[in-house]
Amino acid sequence: MQHIILCGGSGTRLWPLSNRHTPKQLLPLFEGRSLLQLTYLRNNAACSGVLAIANEQQVEVISSQLLDAGATVRCIAEPVGRNTAAAIALAAFMADPEEILLITPSDHLIGTPDVYAATIAAARQLAEEGNLVTIGLRPAYPETGYGYIHHDGNDVIRFVEKPDAVNAVRMMESGDYLWNSGIFCSKASVMLDELERFAPKIYAAGKHAAEELIRTGSISLSAMEAIPSDSIDYAVMEKSLRVKVVPSTMQWSDVGSYEALTEALMVHYQYSNQQAVFIESDPRNSMVIGKEKLVALVGVDNMVVVDTPGALLIMQKGKGQEIKQLHNWVKENRPELL
Repeated sequence: MQHIILCGGSGTRLWPLSNRHTPKQLLPLFEGRSLLQLTYLRNNAACSGVLAIANEQQVEVISSQLLDAGATVRCIAEPVGRNTAAAIALAAFMADPEEILLITPSDHLIGTPDVYAATIAAARQLAEEGNLVTIGLRPAYPETGYGYIHHDGNDVIRFVEKPDAVNAVRMMESGDYLWNSGIFCSKASVMLDELERFAPKIYAAGKHAAEELIRTGSISLSAMEAIPSDSIDYAVMEKSLRVKVVPSTMQWSDVGSYEALTEALMVHYQYSNQQAVFIESDPRNSMVIGKEKLVALVGVDNMVVVDTPGALLIMQKGKGQEIKQLHNWVKENRPELL
């Protein structure tokens, strides 16, 4: 089994800590390791190799981080991102047809290693039987920001778009729905067969780009831009009849907000607010990230303070989803800060 790490994603909801040059998966926040390095390490024992697919501007730092984690690095450098279907197509074309691909994002945090290992082993078994396999997570709360999978055991009934609050509660209470984790497992040949069937333009353009990569050692901008941009969920998973799901109770977070990052640092990793002083405040409910100056919180709690050379963020916890609006404002008015 080969580990395919999808290294895209800009981490806009963690601005200004995360930016275009150093997205969240590359930040060494977790006892000196990044989400990318943790992703490699937790899959290393189950896989015989790793292939990272990344924007060409980030290949050098991604390769360096993986080397530091002990990996023998192979990277596909994309001159422009074309979403997950294109990235997975490239990986599948570069693999032996019978090789099983374990495809994971680079920016998720997963606890309970024993549960995770058992989940991946079950996914591998289903993949060996010729299925496209996805990992589904037992909902911990009625989240409206995730896609869901309606299932019966390992059988997928349908994929569900991000629900409103009422439907999120209903789906969680039913016990028949899982969060869609974005982790996939299949033989390379099975993935390519389904891409050719349901996304023939992505298949054809991806094949051309992969052939160019093999022939020249790189992918041209024109070849990459010729691949239609679509997610693997929309392009294949929601249409294929060969999809199975492995329900899992592993601890999982996409670290998609400052609230999630706070919880991850406080619960899973030793973390102290070394740059913070709390006066009549509760240090357990606030997080301060910064290295340049001392930050003092007086008489306030439930705060997130992020001090970077370019910007200072002060946010009340619970407002993390509004960072995207802030990011859009900065993009229009102060793009140099991105």
